[in-house]
Amino acid sequence: MAPETGSRRIRSADRVCDILAQLREENRLSVSELASAIDLSPGTTHTYLATLESRGFVTKRDGKYQLGLELLPHGEHVRHQSPLYEATTEKIHRLAHQTGACTHLMTEHRNQLLVVQEVYGKKAIGTTFHSQKLEQPQKSFHCTAAGKAILAHLSVDHRQEIIQEHGLTDFTPATITDEDELAEELETIRERGFAFNDQEHMQGIRAIGAPVQYEDDKIVGAISLSGSASNWNGDRFRRELPEEVMRVANAIEVDLHSTDRN
Repeated sequence: MAPETGSRRIRSADRVCDILAQLREENRLSVSELASAIDLSPGTTHTYLATLESRGFVTKRDGKYQLGLELLPHGEHVRHQSPLYEATTEKIHRLAHQTGACTHLMTEHRNQLLVVQEVYGKKAIGTTFHSQKLEQPQKSFHCTAAGKAILAHLSVDHRQEIIQEHGLTDFTPATITDEDELAEELETIRERGFAFNDQEHMQGIRAIGAPVQYEDDKIVGAISLSGSASNWNGDRFRRELPEEVMRVANAIEVDLHSTDRN
């Protein structure tokens, strides 16, 4: 449901947002299922759905509603309007193809992680696991390389707000679930300039993440490189790949500053 704020709101606009968010969350819903989820009558819900369907934002199949194709160009437009995306695209494609791994560009939005872009190299693993992240905002800052790289550079208050909202869910035996331990890890990340995910979110997958910072060292996102835990070990995982990831992150920062000056 829509968050409560002190500003004036248009209830019908909030309801449309609730409908779209619920369909994204559940994929396909009948009128009655959706009405129950957003606390509206079936009749009112059907009216909203009929309007959205007429504009292509939802579609009906086998008696249930799902998001429509009209949303695709809107999402692409938003992505291409992002200076971060424009500064990053060529570089993370090159990184993915040079390493054969999976690269991500992530950003924090409303206390969640959004995948702005994802590129698969020829030896990328966990592609199904990774592609699922594209459909839903992610909440697991504490166990992903990009998430920890971002978390380490947020203000203490913002960081604590995220942890309180989402908790520190245990995904694998390596997941950090203690706040003090996480705080120490984030301090280390700030000092060395990059973050590790050593099978903390999914067994068999390791990753390295580096922050992308802009004016006054404000964090605007992070890039990450993910690969096989069985192949990434020793100096390759601990030194060589982090150097590559940080080099790309630094190049993105230079491009962001250059674009701003132009």
